[in-house]
Amino acid sequence: MTTRKRVTVSLPIDVFEAANHEAEGNLSAYAAKALMAQAVRDSAARLSKWQESRLDTFEEFDRLQLDALDELNGGTAT
Repeated sequence: MTTRKRVTVSLPIDVFEAANHEAEGNLSAYAAKALMAQAVRDSAARLSKWQESRLDTFEEFDRLQLDALDELNGGTAT
């Protein structure tokens, strides 16, 4: 179930007219779409930052996997 909340925004007339024209008269849908797109961009940026912070962990996992494979093969690979 989707819940909605009404928001009132005051804009300078030139900004309103430009946005309303771009929205083809449906400013509410246009604003909702723009806000959703911004939320996705923000989430993507946070995810990228988190992934970068985990690179050391992934490198450590790779090293541990290679070490385990070396042990299964009877010693360190040369």
